[in-house]
Amino acid sequence: MKEHLSHLFLTSAERHAQHVVLSYPTAGETIVDVTFSDLLGQVRNWAARLIREGIKSGDRVGIITPKAPTQFPAFYACWWVGAIAVPICEALADLEMGFIIRDAEPSLILVDSSVENKVRQNAGDIPLLSFADLPLPGVPADPSEYFDVDPDDVAALIYTSGSTGMPKGVMLTHRNFFINAKSALEMVPITPSDAIMSLLPYWHSFALVVEVIAALSNGCRLIIPRDKRDFRKNIKRYQPTIMLVVPRIADALRSGILKRIAESPPRVRALFERAVHNASRIFTAGPRLDGGVLRLLAHHSFYDPMVFRKVRQAFGGRLRFFISGGAPLDLEHQIFFKYIGAPMYQGYGLTEATPIISANIPDVHKLGSCGKMLSWLSPENGGDYTFLDENGNRGKDLHGELLVRGKCVMKGYWRHRDASAKTLSEGWLHTGDMGYVDSEGFLFLDGRQGNMLVLVGGEKVHPEHVEDAIKSSEIITEAMVIGDKCKSIYACVNVDDEAVAGLAEKELLQRVRREVAEKTRHLAPFQRPKDVLILPEFTVEDGLLTVTMKVRRHKIWEKFGEQIRGFLEAAGEEIAVRRKVEIASSKVMETLGRNGNDTD
Repeated sequence: MKEHLSHLFLTSAERHAQHVVLSYPTAGETIVDVTFSDLLGQVRNWAARLIREGIKSGDRVGIITPKAPTQFPAFYACWWVGAIAVPICEALADLEMGFIIRDAEPSLILVDSSVENKVRQNAGDIPLLSFADLPLPGVPADPSEYFDVDPDDVAALIYTSGSTGMPKGVMLTHRNFFINAKSALEMVPITPSDAIMSLLPYWHSFALVVEVIAALSNGCRLIIPRDKRDFRKNIKRYQPTIMLVVPRIADALRSGILKRIAESPPRVRALFERAVHNASRIFTAGPRLDGGVLRLLAHHSFYDPMVFRKVRQAFGGRLRFFISGGAPLDLEHQIFFKYIGAPMYQGYGLTEATPIISANIPDVHKLGSCGKMLSWLSPENGGDYTFLDENGNRGKDLHGELLVRGKCVMKGYWRHRDASAKTLSEGWLHTGDMGYVDSEGFLFLDGRQGNMLVLVGGEKVHPEHVEDAIKSSEIITEAMVIGDKCKSIYACVNVDDEAVAGLAEKELLQRVRREVAEKTRHLAPFQRPKDVLILPEFTVEDGLLTVTMKVRRHKIWEKFGEQIRGFLEAAGEEIAVRRKVEIASSKVMETLGRNGNDTD
């Protein structure tokens, strides 16, 4: 098969012609089922419309919409005619949305009517075409055949979340997507009998590859709920077997289960606690079971069918597993879902690698790890990986920055040659993620290279693990650990207003301090925050979170810098005082410069 996405889809559509590929609700909650044959007809008709609109091979086509089944024919119609799909988050603020549109310069933007006015304000003279105005199934239009696109041609521009500045467009080719999807399917057991509950957006490369490309190529059915309310209300009706999640969704699902248990009668709560306790004695970090015959018998004959199966029924009763990506998943969540029989497997990747690099799977997993490397990274498939330590040494047995190379590595950043050269050095993609591979081949990550905090005593702290531990608290919604060049580390946190309602300011701070101390007590002493600063909520709208819900550290420092430095100064940290002097000196130098004085 050619390494081209139109070939991939056409082959799958012919093989599974009458198999249902998409299920979604109407406004009246009737479930619509779309077969592969139906979807193929839509793709061909939509491709014909793009041609009539003047779209040519190599043109960029923006796709801006909330999660919707219309995205499937939109992507494949673009690829059918050789265009480059540019999915853009509909929730972006005007500044960022406008920047992406200007940077990508699409020839056309496909837009959902619900966001059409917002997009029009940011699109300038670029024409918009509403999904509602595209051809419907059965419209007699048939482009002769798809363009003969080279596998190394760009298929999509995926804009990174811009945690350290404005986003960059990652150029991903047909071959990148094809190989990553193929490697994922070789490892993750997705079959035509599976139904994936689709929750993640398709400007997220993880969902784009797994659902739009890999799942469709294997004949899997995708369920597209109308919104969060529809998902919660009708998940039993949809009966998914697999769900893709990010840590924020995982946390919400776990909190929902625990809330229902907490609201149950005392005998039910006690039974659940005994079931969890028994599970903790038999489940290991891997697929092996332990704990003795009696405990195993109690789990399989009583606790699982009488307790955990009832929990799983809330997901429709057919759920096999979750796959988590996008950010590190807290170990506590992995353990919890494994105990209840709906395991949540952590994977790892980044957009620049299309994105999947490693994954845990049912038969081969280790909790706390990111799983084993996908086949595209094996030398026999033209790929490889290594680690670069702080002394400049490279090797698979080292602890350092992960470097990868192979057919899934991006073509580069759109219009950012210098950034591409820096990220792609000597044939290696520098991921910026620090970690190691253990003796069994499982990847473990510590955190981002650029986020590392170095204390005055020389201790090095990756803040992500500390933050994940803190956010496992039911009253803390977000956390950012600080302390570079300090004697200790500290935590800036957001709290759940509903969970702490009624607490006075002093009581709230004491409660949060206790929570942070409890959630980090298993860490090394230098990794435990000395104190806590409660800050107003970080949101996407105010630019403090990316659309993938990652903290923009520099933006938080920009907005709350004076408050944070005052907090550190009160805690006895000299770094805060030095920083104030540096800022004051900088302002003086700027004034001198504006007055034309020599500042050397």
